[in-house]
Amino acid sequence: MRHRSGDDRPPTARRRWLVTVVAAAAAPWGVASSMSASGQAPKPPAIKSPGGIRTGIFGLEAKGNRFVYVFDRSASMAEPAGRPLAAAKQELIRSIDELGDVQQFYVIFYNDRLHVFSPAGSRGRLVFATEENRRAARRFVEGVRADGGTRHAEALAAAFRLAPDVVFLLTDADAKDDLTDAELERLSRLGSGSRCMVVQFGDESRRSPLLAELAARCGGAYRILNLEGEPAAGEPVAREPAEAADEADTEDQLGR
Repeated sequence: MRHRSGDDRPPTARRRWLVTVVAAAAAPWGVASSMSASGQAPKPPAIKSPGGIRTGIFGLEAKGNRFVYVFDRSASMAEPAGRPLAAAKQELIRSIDELGDVQQFYVIFYNDRLHVFSPAGSRGRLVFATEENRRAARRFVEGVRADGGTRHAEALAAAFRLAPDVVFLLTDADAKDDLTDAELERLSRLGSGSRCMVVQFGDESRRSPLLAELAARCGGAYRILNLEGEPAAGEPVAREPAEAADEADTEDQLGR
């Protein structure tokens, strides 16, 4: 009986042997697994975005995944009878509770200085809205007290440096506490990638034209709200289109 050498194998068997050897040699380098039956490398699976969620304060709503809340805690927020600050706290907690675990948030209360929510290890960055962080935020918010003056600019600058999708600003400041022209220009640059939504407690005498201008430049909205929660006379309620822990009481170091 005649014995065949490796070279004497029939062509079909020899081709099968060669394919097996090449595939085995290529496998450690990922070549075999990266090729489809058509000989083309398959596309990696698409990673779906968790999408955004819509939330807001006092009727101003926006959609996103990264939110920074900037709330006035100056002495005037305690008058009359603590109502402005109490209403602000209630609305802030409600908005945070609307967020899901994949959304992130940050809270800045301000007067002459910044008072920030910073669970352990998270100072200077947004935190996920987990149940634990929402509970910690509630404790932080409930402990805030009103005193001091009002300086909007540094609180807004700290918020914009976090690169959020949306900044919600609430204040009851007088028109004399409005931004300066230089602050408006600086904040407009910093906030170019964020939507700024501004609620101002009071009546038309408190209107802050440059805060309103900042909101407009940042693609957001501005409204004046009286203590009963209704728009001031002649002031429309602006809304975005439908498609469109440890606590620290210290000056925030973001950008200082």
